[in-house]
Amino acid sequence: MRKLNSQFITTFVSESGLDGQNGTYYGFVEMDRYYCMAVAEGYDGDGGLESAKLAVNTAIEAFVQKPGMTKGRIRACLKKAHRCLKEHSVRIRLKAGILILVSDYTRFRYGVCGNVMLYAFRNAGIYHQSATHTVYQAMADQKRISGEGDGQKEETRNLYHYLGGSGGITVSGKMRLEDGDMLLAATEGFWNRINRVEILDAYESIQSVEEFLEDLQELYLRGGMDGIPCCCLAAIDIKKAYKENTALKKKLWIWGLIILLILAVGGTILAVYIRAKRRRQQEIRSTASVYEDTGDKYLASLNSLLAKQEYEKAAEESKKLDKNEERLQWERLLSEKINICVMTDNAGKSYEARNYAKARDEYKSVLELAEKHEELVPLVGSVEQRQKLAGTGMEIDNYMESASLKEAEGDMETAGILYKRAEAMLRIVDDAERLKEVQLALLRVKEQADQEAKNERANARDEVIIDADKTAALNAILAGDFETAIEQYAKIRDSYIAMENNEKAEETTQIILSLQKQAREIEELTAVTMDEDKNAALDALVTGDTETALKLYEKMLEAYVDMGDEAGAEEIKAIIESLQKQMDSAAETDEPEKPEETKKAADPELPRAEEETKPAAGPGQPQATGPPGKSRWPGVVEDGQVLFDQCLNEALQATARQDYEAAMEAYREIERLYIRYGNSETTIKTDVIIESLKKLMEEGNTDG
Repeated sequence: MRKLNSQFITTFVSESGLDGQNGTYYGFVEMDRYYCMAVAEGYDGDGGLESAKLAVNTAIEAFVQKPGMTKGRIRACLKKAHRCLKEHSVRIRLKAGILILVSDYTRFRYGVCGNVMLYAFRNAGIYHQSATHTVYQAMADQKRISGEGDGQKEETRNLYHYLGGSGGITVSGKMRLEDGDMLLAATEGFWNRINRVEILDAYESIQSVEEFLEDLQELYLRGGMDGIPCCCLAAIDIKKAYKENTALKKKLWIWGLIILLILAVGGTILAVYIRAKRRRQQEIRSTASVYEDTGDKYLASLNSLLAKQEYEKAAEESKKLDKNEERLQWERLLSEKINICVMTDNAGKSYEARNYAKARDEYKSVLELAEKHEELVPLVGSVEQRQKLAGTGMEIDNYMESASLKEAEGDMETAGILYKRAEAMLRIVDDAERLKEVQLALLRVKEQADQEAKNERANARDEVIIDADKTAALNAILAGDFETAIEQYAKIRDSYIAMENNEKAEETTQIILSLQKQAREIEELTAVTMDEDKNAALDALVTGDTETALKLYEKMLEAYVDMGDEAGAEEIKAIIESLQKQMDSAAETDEPEKPEETKKAADPELPRAEEETKPAAGPGQPQATGPPGKSRWPGVVEDGQVLFDQCLNEALQATARQDYEAAMEAYREIERLYIRYGNSETTIKTDVIIESLKKLMEEGNTDG
């Protein structure tokens, strides 16, 4: 529509230099809405035609692909031409200056890179002239030279920007076109030789654009032919510019202003409303934040109930916010914190109830949620401390439980150690009630320990007494004084009963019963043996063997003494004295009396015989052949005493459990020890005991 209602006539002139090479190029395109023209001059070594042509074609092609009249669109077309020259710079670097002009048939705008110049004519004058990127232009702008001088200008080919080089681009603003306007684009070869005044003179006498270009060409070729460069002139004669509907446009502008005014008023009202709403929303956020911060402080001190109340207030305030993502975030955050308060409260109740294991697990869950929020760092520290206290409480429970078990088992020492450890930890936990409980337990354990120690000391004294009584009983048994031995064992049994050692008391009772049976059997055997000895002594007296009869009567005397039969002992003692007198009388009749020393020398066994004829000790008294206090076994050294004690204890224990064979074997071992130590006298007593045990064993078999 714009093209049809406008008339643009385009004419160009291109001249080669004296070298016959033309490094300029020109092109244009007319579209329905836009007109585009480009003029370029190349600067490469082969005349520059390739560079200029490539730059013009690329710029126009970029414009056709995306037409537009904005500065950015023109700049984009020139940048594309610049990149294209760089990409094709293989053998040599391609360089070019260019000017591109774009019009919507009502206005025009141009972009320049290099030293191509544009003149805009109206009413016999130039109303716009473009600037170039040359040192000459910079000097002219600084008023160092005059741009209207005659002859060739200096520094016009010394460029700051050009395509293929730095690529700097200058884009003009929009300028309105009117009917009769003319636009002229000229390369540096033309405007370097022709000044502005000459161009205006040619424009004053213009009849047509072709005539104008011919006049300019003549001016270009005037004078000498030396040093004439190539040039290109492209002129656009605007016979008719597109006339926009100004009334409609004005109306649109008025309506636009009205709409803008309405929008401005509405926007102002909306802005005031939004501002007031934002202020209200900010107040709600501030109030909710205050409640939340207060709740955080309460929660840091583990006051979960007050913290929960503050969080609930913050949640109520957050409901006044607009329904958006922010409100949802507030609701999620406060919901989590309320949940943390509930969990903290439950953990605190478990801790107060001394359910430390459950409290520690609940505090662990609180930590997992609280660590997600930076503002709850103080709570994390408090919960970790309380979690450690819960762990300490669990250790206290373990110590208390272990101490109670040890106390029940009677191990008061270990129980006291465990209670003391629990007491030390309770001082850390600061549980006054339980600390008092542990201290009472410590007092109780101490009292029980003191009582046990007292009982142990008493038991130790009783054991010493019992050991002394056992020694006396053993001595009595060895001396054949079963009555004294039974009395001692009865005393020992009473001691065990007092000590509440029923097992030992029962064992001692069995020993007493066994000794009573043995005493009866020995008495019976002794009576039979004494009868036999009496008969044997009578037989010896009959045969005249007084010495044998004397030994038999001495043996009977010892038996009566052991039995405590004083009358029998006196009777036998009288018989012995009578026999000794008879033997003494016979000895005096047969040979003279020898001195005591001679008798001892002649008969070295005499001391032993005399020793053997010594009367036995009384009932309950130990026999002794050595110094007093050395040994209770006659003729036994102190080193062998342990063996005799062991054998005798074994014999008594076996007799108590009615294992007569084991008892007899023990007595036989004693007999062998007697023989080893040369005490044949006591051997006779063991024989009597063994015989009594045999009889007891036979009675037991018969009863069975």
